[in-house]
Amino acid sequence: MWNPCRHYRRIAMQRYASCLYLVKCLANNSFVKVSLFKTGFTPVQAYNREKYAGRFPMNKPPQVALIIESSVSYGRSILQGIARYMASHHRWSVYFEQHELGTAPPAWLASSHWDGILCRPTDPALARRLLHMHVPVVDLNDLYENLKLPWVGSNHRAIGRLGANHFVERGFRHFAFCGFSKELWALQRREGFCAVVEQEYFPIPVYESPWRGSTVSRWDLEIEHIGKWLSDLPKPIGVMACNDARALHLLDACHQTRILVPEEVAVVGVDNEEIFCELCNPALSSVAPEAERIGYQAAELLDKLMSGQSPACQRILIDPVRIVTRRSSDTLAIKDRTVAAAIRFINEQALHGCTTTDVTKFVRVSRSFLERRFRQHLKRSPQAEIRRVQGSRIKQLLTETDFTLERISELSGFEHPEYMSVVFKRLFGQTPGQYRKQMRPR
Repeated sequence: MWNPCRHYRRIAMQRYASCLYLVKCLANNSFVKVSLFKTGFTPVQAYNREKYAGRFPMNKPPQVALIIESSVSYGRSILQGIARYMASHHRWSVYFEQHELGTAPPAWLASSHWDGILCRPTDPALARRLLHMHVPVVDLNDLYENLKLPWVGSNHRAIGRLGANHFVERGFRHFAFCGFSKELWALQRREGFCAVVEQEYFPIPVYESPWRGSTVSRWDLEIEHIGKWLSDLPKPIGVMACNDARALHLLDACHQTRILVPEEVAVVGVDNEEIFCELCNPALSSVAPEAERIGYQAAELLDKLMSGQSPACQRILIDPVRIVTRRSSDTLAIKDRTVAAAIRFINEQALHGCTTTDVTKFVRVSRSFLERRFRQHLKRSPQAEIRRVQGSRIKQLLTETDFTLERISELSGFEHPEYMSVVFKRLFGQTPGQYRKQMRPR
């Protein structure tokens, strides 16, 4: 009697034996002319899978060291991204020790055999040690460049550009930057900020002082120096700080010198430490880096390296998504009351499908008059402002939710998802689906 289970089991064994033979031929440098395995894998793919399975048998997952700080939200978000990758891919045996940012690598890093390492506090000396260990490593540091290791991290220049555009969109004509000296990440954020505003305006004022070491000023003296610097700047002005801690220095200095925030000085930080930002007075606006995505992409890159692959791209920059606007920058630096009122109306109604005609009716001026005033103060049209607000909302929903395009179009002021997709591609050069896939890898 014909037994279907035995029949299909015999076919499966024959296919496996055929594949295994071809894989062994590859391992022995024998030439085998095939276009595709019956399993669906090319010979090279099957060889890599066999190699990976041999290195990490099912009862022994790869041992991976995570040298990442857990004391701040940025490090914790990186760890969350790594955990998200592991949940949907290979399980690792992870070695992790809670520590603060800047803590030296643990002694056990050099005393154990590792299959892979993800490392944040990498410096030139540690990079040389890691290279000599001949172990797959992905570097996550923000302090040094060109350490000859695969690297994943924030695009700090893009963070600076995002901060600058935040002020430009609110009509500011005066800008400044407050950072830390001799810190690579702070320097790159300053460069991105200046690249935007210095295209249209004069070189901007910059205040910098040491962040670490014996030359760091006392807190009270530092606040006094920043206060004097702020007092001499033209008002109203938008000031970007290199991180949230530096932004707090700005807010404290404004308070001591009785400068109004955000009416005279608007402040934006970086890192979006939510509790920290909400405790500031006023609540601090902040650029939100994609730290979780950094963790996910770093884990994915390390997984490829441990499997013997050599990915073409071994330096991955992750752009920030948005600024979380709070009271410290929630203002308009526009003296023209008509334009200011129109922008307020657009911010409130753009996500409900308002048009330029609705705006002109609200401010009670002609369309041509409003167009001229917008281009004078913002260098864009009222329609472009509506699309900017809608585009920002679409990006946020694509990144932070699993909503369908139909639902996103409803929440961003479009009647039809097809037209929303056309507008999105015109604004950003890619479809909503492509953007979501880029920002939320699976």
